[in-house]
Amino acid sequence: MGKKRNAKKSGSKVTGPVKLLPQTRTELSALVDEVFKRCTKVPSATAPNAAQEWTEYTEIFQLIQNIRNLEKDVLLPAYSREEQIPTFMSWLKEKGVKISGVEIGDFGMQGFGLKTTEDLQQGVEVINVPLEAMMTEDTARKSYLGPLIERDPILQHMGNVSLALHVLGEYVNPQSPWQPYLRILPASYSTTLYFSQEEVLGLKGSPALEEAVRQFRNIARQYSYFYRILHSLPEARSWPIKDYFTFDAYRWAVSTIMTRQNRVPTKGASGQLALIPAWDMCNHEQGIYSTDYDEEKNCCVCLAQKDFKKGDQFTIYYGKRHNVELFLHNGFVEIGNENDSLAIKLGVSKNDPLHDEKVALLTSLGLPSSGSFMLIPGLHPISPGLLAFTRIFCMDKGSLDKWKDDGEGQGSATRGLRFRAYPTTLEEDQAALPTLKGNEAIVRSLLMCEKMILKDAMTYLSSLLPK
Repeated sequence: MGKKRNAKKSGSKVTGPVKLLPQTRTELSALVDEVFKRCTKVPSATAPNAAQEWTEYTEIFQLIQNIRNLEKDVLLPAYSREEQIPTFMSWLKEKGVKISGVEIGDFGMQGFGLKTTEDLQQGVEVINVPLEAMMTEDTARKSYLGPLIERDPILQHMGNVSLALHVLGEYVNPQSPWQPYLRILPASYSTTLYFSQEEVLGLKGSPALEEAVRQFRNIARQYSYFYRILHSLPEARSWPIKDYFTFDAYRWAVSTIMTRQNRVPTKGASGQLALIPAWDMCNHEQGIYSTDYDEEKNCCVCLAQKDFKKGDQFTIYYGKRHNVELFLHNGFVEIGNENDSLAIKLGVSKNDPLHDEKVALLTSLGLPSSGSFMLIPGLHPISPGLLAFTRIFCMDKGSLDKWKDDGEGQGSATRGLRFRAYPTTLEEDQAALPTLKGNEAIVRSLLMCEKMILKDAMTYLSSLLPK
């Protein structure tokens, strides 16, 4: 579920964690403290600009790289995913998971997925996973990490974080009953947490850049927070997770949750986050929802969203997600995504000589003086509100005085959408994409989709100009 990188783990390698020398541990702890300090400092009264945010990110990124260098010999156990398939399938059967008409297959850059072993008609049940087979917030509370989860404020309110620690804690515990499932998970992912600094900078011009920087900072903060806890809590000395807890290990666990988590109902509550074995092997395809939760039988039921031929990849529809969301949380981009959109942040500068007049006009129309507006692909990509905002945003004194009808000012609005600072053009992206691989191909696909939305918007605005 989501795009994987290095889908096949190298041959099985299971050893105990490397013990760091006292001097190395001291140096590491000092770096962790510095990361925690930088990631938790009280923000200034004025919001930092893009340049300041990037400088802060690069400093934290370098600290994390120094940490990773000290931790480089502390490796998670590695397994061959392909070799784990028989054990995993037997475990699913023991857990009461029912699978019909599909088997695990390797789909190259998409990683492992499900391949049909027979023709499947739309609506036929393919996967049925009982709650007992799922890793959930509840199973996390019942694990050896339970006491920590029950009293830690972050873990109490962030189910995704407690689930990430649960996954990592069980993965490094050889006695864990979840081993057959966890050993078949990808060794790494194509989320931005795995990006180099240069690859992140390649997002320049996209709203995903700010989100990726924020996401890295959040995970760096969580890593430093839990490192300090695991190395100061007396009872943690006997926990398998303690000596394996590195930035790379936490990054892997967080990415596992981001790309695979789903919410399932619970009695008397708003639900809980869960990993759903077997079902989470399904890759995404545009279509219809075909998965539901049977609250009476306490199980997840997945039907075929369309007719599949024998040998096809069996896919499900992840839902209405725009490409930035798919990119950040699943590690892939869908070209032609019907649910795509592009957020544009606009605001009237306080330094604008016409600030008061523009704000007054916007207020009279019921529009904010700053905010995030969404563009969508297609023939009508701009809402009436955004159309009015861009007109007023770009007006000079004469235009403000001559505000009369909807035909005026459209040329200025068109120019207003061209400010986005992408390093490449749409045509350059389209020409380069077939030659790119890995993260660079994913980034370029995202930028290309965003520029196509902008192109639709400018075409639409141009069509409104007086002939």
